[in-house]
Amino acid sequence: MSEAAAPASALRRGVMPLLAYAVLTAAMDVYAGNRFEVVSPASLAAVSFTLTMLFFLAVEARRGGVRPRAAVITHRRDIVAINITTAVTWLSTFYALEYLEPAIVNVIGLALGPMIMTLAGPLLRRHSRVMGAEIVVSVAIGMLLAALMWASFSGRSGLGDLSTSDAVLGLLFSLTCAAGSAVNIIYMKRLSDAGCEPGLVLATRFFLMSLVAWILVAFEDGPDLTAALVPGAVVAVIGVGLPIFVLQIGIRHTEPITTSLLVCLSPLFAFALQLADGRLRFSLFTLGGVIGVVVLVAVGVLVRDREPAPGEPAAAGRPAAPEPLVSDEHGGPRP
Repeated sequence: MSEAAAPASALRRGVMPLLAYAVLTAAMDVYAGNRFEVVSPASLAAVSFTLTMLFFLAVEARRGGVRPRAAVITHRRDIVAINITTAVTWLSTFYALEYLEPAIVNVIGLALGPMIMTLAGPLLRRHSRVMGAEIVVSVAIGMLLAALMWASFSGRSGLGDLSTSDAVLGLLFSLTCAAGSAVNIIYMKRLSDAGCEPGLVLATRFFLMSLVAWILVAFEDGPDLTAALVPGAVVAVIGVGLPIFVLQIGIRHTEPITTSLLVCLSPLFAFALQLADGRLRFSLFTLGGVIGVVVLVAVGVLVRDREPAPGEPAAAGRPAAPEPLVSDEHGGPRP
């Protein structure tokens, strides 16, 4: 095989897993939103993340025995922080899906996370700066997201007429999810820089999430956990385990810019998949807003990709490699 053919072959091997990741994250949003008609977000979270936690603990125990305990001791502050941000991110996601259509929740999580990281980067990480084009893109994304939320308030979204209280709650939970996701990525990066392997982090990051979910279940009036068993197992597979697996495969065979651009497709997949949900109707307004946000996020990724790394001038005719929007340390828009 020629030298030119080898990268092309690797790219082909990486594209399909990344597309699968985008589809799986979209499918999780649509499926969970549908199941909340019969089970509570707390019940679904308790079952799915307990199963997820036990799985990754078993994997790490088989690989390294006492390594999870050692990680908690050595990096306890960051481990505690990522447990908090994981619980905030995922619980707010589930509750947002109870009130808003999946495509809107998905696109808010996709767009606001990078926006927050862009603006907060110089405060949280040294040698990071905000580019003028990124500010313009962020403002435009904010305007489109505001339009999508107006559509939810005015009955033009896929869910039709929503009460003001439901729309407000959905917006607040979606914003919380996006903020939690951005902070999540920062702590993932800190743990990675400290030498923690991705599998080890996954084995220790779901403790608080599971505990809080079970506490919420305990306060519910007659929770039906049997109804949450199958949906919880499905979410554990298509929402956490399988996406992380295919994302790692995709990242191994593609450049960070390719990964970031393909992940941007998730809201479009969510919009397409939610058309099969009888609760939702086709909304041209939602489709236009989602496409606009996806395009702007892609533009932001491309702009950052062409920016030379700090202290390193880009080679002529070849942009410097960016820090990836997603990595093998987390699960993309909603790690």
